[in-house]
Amino acid sequence: GMEILLEGHSDNQGDMYLNIELAKNRVQAVKDFICQNGGISPARIQIKSWGPARPVASNASEESRKKNRRVELTVLKM
Repeated sequence: GMEILLEGHSDNQGDMYLNIELAKNRVQAVKDFICQNGGISPARIQIKSWGPARPVASNASEESRKKNRRVELTVLKM
Protein backbone atom coordinates (compact mmCIF):
# COMPACT_ATOMS: atom_id res chain seq x y z
CA GLY A 1 0.00 0.00 0.00
CA MET A 2 3.01 2.32 -0.21
CA GLU A 3 2.45 5.60 -2.02
CA ILE A 4 5.26 7.79 -3.31
CA LEU A 5 5.82 11.24 -4.75
CA LEU A 6 8.35 11.76 -7.53
CA GLU A 7 9.55 15.32 -8.07
CA GLY A 8 11.37 16.36 -11.23
CA HIS A 9 13.94 19.15 -11.34
CA SER A 10 16.18 20.85 -13.90
CA ASP A 11 18.94 23.44 -14.00
CA ASN A 12 18.19 27.06 -14.93
CA GLN A 13 19.76 27.10 -18.39
CA GLY A 14 17.38 28.14 -21.18
CA ASP A 15 13.67 28.89 -21.13
CA MET A 16 11.96 28.37 -17.77
CA TYR A 17 8.83 26.82 -19.29
CA LEU A 18 10.88 24.40 -21.37
CA ASN A 19 12.80 23.42 -18.22
CA ILE A 20 9.54 22.72 -16.41
CA GLU A 21 8.46 20.53 -19.33
CA LEU A 22 11.86 18.80 -19.36
CA ALA A 23 11.56 18.06 -15.62
CA LYS A 24 8.00 16.76 -16.20
CA ASN A 25 9.21 14.42 -18.95
CA ARG A 26 12.09 13.27 -16.75
CA VAL A 27 9.85 12.45 -13.78
CA GLN A 28 7.24 10.79 -16.02
CA ALA A 29 9.94 8.53 -17.48
CA VAL A 30 10.96 7.46 -13.97
CA LYS A 31 7.33 6.77 -13.05
CA ASP A 32 6.82 4.72 -16.23
CA PHE A 33 9.98 2.71 -15.52
CA ILE A 34 8.92 1.95 -11.94
CA CYS A 35 5.43 0.92 -13.02
CA GLN A 36 6.60 -1.26 -15.92
CA ASN A 37 9.52 -2.92 -14.16
CA GLY A 38 8.39 -2.89 -10.55
CA GLY A 39 4.78 -3.89 -11.06
CA ILE A 40 3.56 -0.89 -9.06
CA SER A 41 0.19 0.63 -9.86
CA PRO A 42 0.46 4.12 -11.39
CA ALA A 43 -2.27 5.25 -8.99
CA ARG A 44 0.23 4.85 -6.12
CA ILE A 45 2.76 7.27 -7.64
CA GLN A 46 2.22 11.01 -7.74
CA ILE A 47 4.45 13.28 -9.82
CA LYS A 48 5.36 16.96 -9.62
CA SER A 49 7.57 19.03 -11.93
CA TRP A 50 9.49 21.91 -10.37
CA GLY A 51 11.81 22.73 -13.25
CA PRO A 52 14.54 25.11 -12.03
CA ALA A 53 12.56 26.40 -9.01
CA ARG A 54 14.27 24.26 -6.32
CA PRO A 55 17.99 23.96 -6.99
CA VAL A 56 20.22 22.02 -4.58
CA ALA A 57 23.39 23.55 -5.99
CA SER A 58 24.55 26.71 -7.70
CA ASN A 59 23.85 26.98 -11.42
CA ALA A 60 27.15 28.81 -11.95
CA SER A 61 29.05 25.87 -13.44
CA GLU A 62 28.29 22.73 -15.45
CA GLU A 63 29.43 20.52 -12.57
CA SER A 64 27.02 22.13 -10.11
CA ARG A 65 24.15 22.29 -12.65
CA LYS A 66 24.36 18.49 -12.98
CA LYS A 67 23.19 18.22 -9.36
CA ASN A 68 20.03 20.16 -10.18
CA ARG A 69 18.99 17.77 -12.98
CA ARG A 70 17.37 15.13 -10.82
CA VAL A 71 14.30 13.22 -9.65
CA GLU A 72 13.61 12.97 -5.93
CA LEU A 73 11.48 10.28 -4.31
CA THR A 74 9.43 10.84 -1.14
CA VAL A 75 7.43 8.11 0.62
CA LEU A 76 3.97 9.50 1.35
CA LYS A 77 2.35 6.45 2.89
CA MET A 78 3.63 3.13 4.18
